[in-house]
Amino acid sequence: MKKIILNSLILLAIISCGNKTKSKTEEVKGIDKKYLEYVDSLKSENDLKIRMDEEPIIIVGKKLKVGDKITQVPLAVNTKLEEKNIFDDKNIKVLYTAPSLDTKVCSIQTKILNDEAQKNPDIKFYSVTEDTPFAQARFCTENDINGIKAISDFKYHQFGLQNGLFIKEKGLLTRALIILDKDNTVKYIEYVKDEKNEADIDKALAFLQKMKK
Repeated sequence: MKKIILNSLILLAIISCGNKTKSKTEEVKGIDKKYLEYVDSLKSENDLKIRMDEEPIIIVGKKLKVGDKITQVPLAVNTKLEEKNIFDDKNIKVLYTAPSLDTKVCSIQTKILNDEAQKNPDIKFYSVTEDTPFAQARFCTENDINGIKAISDFKYHQFGLQNGLFIKEKGLLTRALIILDKDNTVKYIEYVKDEKNEADIDKALAFLQKMKK
């Protein structure tokens, strides 16, 4: 855990430095080398075959599957950048992970899940992305999203890295739909095989209704 957090901090420092004007070529080369070494150290430990922009992508870590416990990490929950463990309560949870809220497919599916969240107040619905909380808040305000809660993994990427949801090449979360029971055990999961396609929300909701009985 400490090693992963350290690597994430290194990655953030590298990206931050990369956005500043460099005066020494050697420094730029050094940073580039460290960045490449870090990215290369991220390994796939699964058999997932997922595509993005018609190209295969690598999902870091082990494939999350039914029966697994979700790895709990703090996530940013608002524009004050406050962090919270959303898995603390004893509620059934629906997690929708995606590359970004502000894309056509993600937007459509988030709105559908928002409607379902309003119909099922006893169940917690979350959309988890690497978008900043500011971008998430803007999207939710503009689209009247007030049922499903937008949560951000932007700071340390720990949710994606530790739960087999992080796209190595893009630094984003892959599209997946997950249902957890009250003890945060995975009861349902769909990894969408092509990022341009939608998750099967109808199938997940049908499972959810059976689970509630």
